[in-house]
Amino acid sequence: LCGSIGLRWQPSTAALPPHCLGHIGYAVVAWKQHRGYAKSALRLILPEAKAVGLPYVEITTDPDNIASQRVIEANGGIFVEHFIKPQQFGCKPGLRFRIMFT
Repeated sequence: LCGSIGLRWQPSTAALPPHCLGHIGYAVVAWKQHRGYAKSALRLILPEAKAVGLPYVEITTDPDNIASQRVIEANGGIFVEHFIKPQQFGCKPGLRFRIMFT
């Protein structure tokens, strides 16, 4: 076990389910970090996101999570905005990235 990755979407729309900050979420266990697993997992799940009809995916991360930002950017992610997470997520700052499918 290295970690997990999940794809979240609603049929027929790119809108996120109300309980999600991003279309894709991932985590790598501490003792397996910095080995490229997150980068590879994200690369492998992107075709699945496209296959369900999403024109893009949005992925969020914390401003201090430089490793996650690099994973997203290495997979074509473009910075969209700084935002404040909703109350259910602690009202903390976040960064939103988008990966477009062409």
